[in-house]
Amino acid sequence: MFEKKVWNDRQSEHPARRRLTPTENDNEYEISRAEGLVMEEGDAFDATTMNDLENRVAKAFAEYDPAELGAVNVTVQLYTCKKEGKVYQLTGSGAVGRCKIPAAWASGDTWTVNGTTVPAYCGADAVDGDTIVAGRWAIFTFDGQQLNFNGGGGLSSGKLARATAKASQVLDGVPFYAGSKTLQKGTMRNNGSWPDADKLTLENGKLYMYKANGYTEGGLEAVASLLGDASASDIMQGTAASSSKGLHVAGSIVDRGNWSAQIVPGGKVTIPPGRHAGDGSVSAAALKTMALRVSDWPHEYPGMEWHYTLTGGTLVGVAGLGRASGDASSNVIESIRIAGNTIYVKNASGGYPMRDITLLYY
Repeated sequence: MFEKKVWNDRQSEHPARRRLTPTENDNEYEISRAEGLVMEEGDAFDATTMNDLENRVAKAFAEYDPAELGAVNVTVQLYTCKKEGKVYQLTGSGAVGRCKIPAAWASGDTWTVNGTTVPAYCGADAVDGDTIVAGRWAIFTFDGQQLNFNGGGGLSSGKLARATAKASQVLDGVPFYAGSKTLQKGTMRNNGSWPDADKLTLENGKLYMYKANGYTEGGLEAVASLLGDASASDIMQGTAASSSKGLHVAGSIVDRGNWSAQIVPGGKVTIPPGRHAGDGSVSAAALKTMALRVSDWPHEYPGMEWHYTLTGGTLVGVAGLGRASGDASSNVIESIRIAGNTIYVKNASGGYPMRDITLLYY
């Protein structure tokens, strides 16, 4: 686009006044401005200013005539167009042209401009039958290398390439576009609506659906395995399901809810079969401790074993053995044993075993 420039006059107090300064030669003077107060310098008439004008004019023409085809042809020019075989032949000049299309487009057609083969586009795609229509006028831009016809912005080949449907995936006879601008028709058989079934049977590994009235040859048949293979043991009590094992099979799985149990140390429990809600648990009985002094227990000679029998629980073992104050001469323990709920402590020498012991029980 041409850039306009505002030209300004020079304005001064005495625009026509000049000063004459004598030189070394007789009757020869230097002339200089003596305008007094200068209000506006104005635009000089010099090479810089005129070259700027030339450049702005050239830039404007370059936008309309990129191939430098001639400034006179920057408006829409009439081209002649004829088609020979599969070639559209344009003849004319100008960066922007128009022509009347002489014949219908066919796949594989090409273009020439003044005898030179060039590519032709419409928007993002190569021109095709959507743009080139017999008897229609077409407007184009020619930059010396390619033709660009007005149009585009519709359903481009690039967008159509994203559509991947096949004819076998579209109902028979239904037209559609996919992959290209070629109109296709579907080939998938239309089986219509399925009838409502009033009766279901399993026959020789197949599921059959029948109407209660009238005749349906063979029923509507499906492989029974499509129903799955669940048995009564796979289904909850109180519910029923259909599978290849039968129709309306009643479930047998017991709902155990949050089943829980407690076991003693060394014990075990059998978890019953069925559905468990997930919040149940199996826990061990909590262990307790009892602190005693061995020297307080009864004992017999000559075995030198002190013993204690636990009541109100089950003895498990010893949690700790400590030294008590007192007679320490006999504090060496030879052995400790447990028989049922009775614990025996044998001293290594004579005297009383002044030892504190902690028993473990539940």
